[in-house]
Amino acid sequence: MRLNMGSWFAAAKRECPICGRDGSQAGNVAAVPIPIKHPAPRQALASLCGLCRQAIPWIVHPICRVCGRAETCEDCLRRANRSYAVSRCAVRYTDTMRDWLALYKYRGNEGVEIILAAMLAFAFERLHHAAPGASFPIITSVPLAPERLKERGFNQAERLGLRLAEWYGIAYRPLLHRLRHTEKQSLKTRRSRVVDMKGNFAAAHPGSFSGNIVLLDDVYTTGSTLDECARVLRQATEPDAPCRIYGLLWARS
Repeated sequence: MRLNMGSWFAAAKRECPICGRDGSQAGNVAAVPIPIKHPAPRQALASLCGLCRQAIPWIVHPICRVCGRAETCEDCLRRANRSYAVSRCAVRYTDTMRDWLALYKYRGNEGVEIILAAMLAFAFERLHHAAPGASFPIITSVPLAPERLKERGFNQAERLGLRLAEWYGIAYRPLLHRLRHTEKQSLKTRRSRVVDMKGNFAAAHPGSFSGNIVLLDDVYTTGSTLDECARVLRQATEPDAPCRIYGLLWARS
């Protein structure tokens, strides 16, 4: 029997965690840059095939200096007062990004988790540019309602926050509770979102924290959830303690 010696030394197949293609073959991987400095998220994104890496719509040049949107933001123009300082988002919420998030949130594809967290690392590094000189000692996330948590089995924002905290040496703390279940916000008008979010959150440990806090969620649509959570956190800080809330979102719709 003739042995195929060449196959012994051939590069091992490396499946893309998003599409399952051979990551070493699909698309020109080397030609697609990874705009992140930290080596751990860079390594995670390097596991994507070239086609999937090309599909990531990074928000490299935000137009709105408040929420980090890639276009002019009517929501920020309409909001006279806001409870968070600034926020930054990693990508635009395209149909492709919606599919990627669904793989993780609704189909339980945990292999996608590290990819989404790595994409969030881009937004976190951009946040340092948006808030020069600011330190970020604490990261927390928008909580799920108990009903939604039981249905899904995990809080995607919390899981992504834990990975980010580990990479960048930040303390992750669950600082918020969600008080009631609401229907999916994507199906509602802007006004309905604002009304729904009012009074929907409470601080987990009032008066026990101070300083800057990074507040993480998956998708920024109108900013109603982010702003309400930031308001609650600011009210719950130690008396006379300085506190600024910074939003960190995976995608901006």
